[in-house]
Amino acid sequence: MYLGNLKIKIFSQNLDLETLLRRADLPEHLNCQIETYTEAREGIHSAGDIVFLDNPSAGQIPAFKDGSYIQFILVACADLDQIETLGNELLGADEVWEKPYNDRLLTLRFLKLLEMAQSRKNSRIQELCLDTLLECMPDMVWFKDVKGSHVKVNSVFCQTVGKPKEVVTGKDHCFIWDISKEEFEKGQFVCKETDEFVMTKRQKCFSTEKVSSQHGMRQFNTYKAPVIDDQGNLLGTVGIGHDITALENMSAELELILRSMPFAILVWNEEGTIINSNEKFEEYFGISKSEIIGQKSTAWSKEILKDFKEMNDVGYTEAKVYYDAPDMGPRILEINEVPIHDVFHNEAGRLCIYRDITKERELEEKIIKSSNSDFLTGLNNRRSFYQYIRENRRFQELGLLYVDLDRFKYINDTYGHKVGDEALVITAELLKECFPKDFIARIGGDEFLITKLGAFTETKLAEEASHFLDRMGQTFSNSVCFQMLSASIGISSTKGADLDIDELIRQSDAALYEAKQAGRARYCFYSKHSCDK
Repeated sequence: MYLGNLKIKIFSQNLDLETLLRRADLPEHLNCQIETYTEAREGIHSAGDIVFLDNPSAGQIPAFKDGSYIQFILVACADLDQIETLGNELLGADEVWEKPYNDRLLTLRFLKLLEMAQSRKNSRIQELCLDTLLECMPDMVWFKDVKGSHVKVNSVFCQTVGKPKEVVTGKDHCFIWDISKEEFEKGQFVCKETDEFVMTKRQKCFSTEKVSSQHGMRQFNTYKAPVIDDQGNLLGTVGIGHDITALENMSAELELILRSMPFAILVWNEEGTIINSNEKFEEYFGISKSEIIGQKSTAWSKEILKDFKEMNDVGYTEAKVYYDAPDMGPRILEINEVPIHDVFHNEAGRLCIYRDITKERELEEKIIKSSNSDFLTGLNNRRSFYQYIRENRRFQELGLLYVDLDRFKYINDTYGHKVGDEALVITAELLKECFPKDFIARIGGDEFLITKLGAFTETKLAEEASHFLDRMGQTFSNSVCFQMLSASIGISSTKGADLDIDELIRQSDAALYEAKQAGRARYCFYSKHSCDK
């Protein structure tokens, strides 16, 4: 089965639980990724396999369960007083861990949870693999129970019978193929005989069956086999129906399909020579059918398609098409190449589908950007700050400049929030101007963090902080609304990775407090005595 990390998400105001869980000695077949979030909203829409709620508040457990479509194991961590307070709300959690923790018991319960989560994940993956396999099949596929009811079918089956899955599922042969039970019981249908043979003999069976459908008479090469569980009990049958009627009219039907498809399609034979295309292909690539037919598919692809991505697990890849017209940007295409088989099941060629996913990718980029940036200022947000630190800190020197606007509340109260928002936007632009190479995040109402990674000196930090304060003064001094506005800065730094990022933030916050106490509009370096600069 496919391997992957179990995602463990902890919603807590500290890292205590994460530290305890990381101490657990995991068996080789279990891998997990543990992340702690300080705000309950963060990460809920991408909830992991196991979610821990540390000290849940009233209403929080139902909100987590109701607010996510993803199935996960929810663990509530609370002391006895909280358990009494929350009462029946804890029924919404899959487990309740009582605090303070017993280290040995916590480890055992965590390992048990991981086994449970892995089992659930394997079941979901197996179901997904089966559904994906069925949908990849070019023939009809169905599963029946011992009573003859269809428990699972693929899209080709539904297309053939002219009924959707929700109508077909749970129904018998008579309903699906629109024949009476009296006709079926007469035994004139090969389907009935082969079903009985497979279930009685518990053997595979091949037959040719004729069926009257909404599309007229169809003839199928049918392969059936019994489905037997691990205790030898007969569960039902599985069947595959290959429509040999369609092969007699392949050319006409293929032309009809090509014309009706909303995607660009290219067809080539077993030698790789292009033999057909559709109108969407001409629209996408600006090449008519007469120009493309006869070319080798590999040569054409190498010339036109650029920036190929590796093929994913389900056989799809992506590439870009660039146009000469200056007003046309590149088009991003999803590409799926599937074989075409002849009546003897030999590969007779290939059909390639090109789907325009440019707008989808643009939307994905916007969603990712909005989730990691502040809507008002366009700066990075608290979430992206922590992600940046996790991905880039390593063992580099790290400096933080904690910026807080002075008298910002007075501006909001006196001139309104619209003016206050304008002040924040201007401040963000000044920060980008003064710290062009650094990571800048808005982490609160009027609070900003500038992150410096790599070699730097206190002198350099002081110069940059002073320059920013000067630019603040120059920008706001001539404005009636903003002339009282300034900023205070707390600065902290560390030479290695030993100091926790939250502790470094706390130090910069302490230095910021000293700057405020010393009269505002200044910066201060953190030290044990918080020396005023």
